[in-house]
Amino acid sequence: MYFTQSEQYESLVKGQNGRPDHYPVPEDTPELLFYIQRSKNTNTVIYESNINSDGLLDLNEPIKISWISFENPDQTNKKELNYIQEKLAYGYKFEVISPELIRFRFVAYDNIEFFMARVGKRFRVFMSSGTDRTQIDMIYIYAEDLGVFPLVKFAEFFGKNAVTGDKYYKKLIF
Repeated sequence: MYFTQSEQYESLVKGQNGRPDHYPVPEDTPELLFYIQRSKNTNTVIYESNINSDGLLDLNEPIKISWISFENPDQTNKKELNYIQEKLAYGYKFEVISPELIRFRFVAYDNIEFFMARVGKRFRVFMSSGTDRTQIDMIYIYAEDLGVFPLVKFAEFFGKNAVTGDKYYKKLIF
């Protein structure tokens, strides 16, 4: 019997049917906006508000992005993205609307518009889903490694409705 590469991955790769239950959750700090996890491993990309010493958002770089290595329990320190990761995958382009409202898009997929806004004492990230505003807490990316660059098959968005607080889930298939 012949299998396509996708069919082979279905039986071999955890996560094709969604974010695996055993994936760790980063510590919820006041700066944490959301995080991205991938099917490749449990290492996590975290996005944090970049607050300066005066307690204000740094409007030149409003979001700090770094890695947390969960694969090696001895290395849970944050590490900066490398140039390629920032420019082609996990980086963002932004526009300052006000000192407490930033519009941004990911460099790897700019079809979705996100907003970073102050809610109480901390910043949160939102996206529009129809007529609703959704607070995004986590994104899971499933990709197949087919060479130099992985081929993203789908992304899952987890969060909550900004008004009702109801859980939110959306799967975007590429």
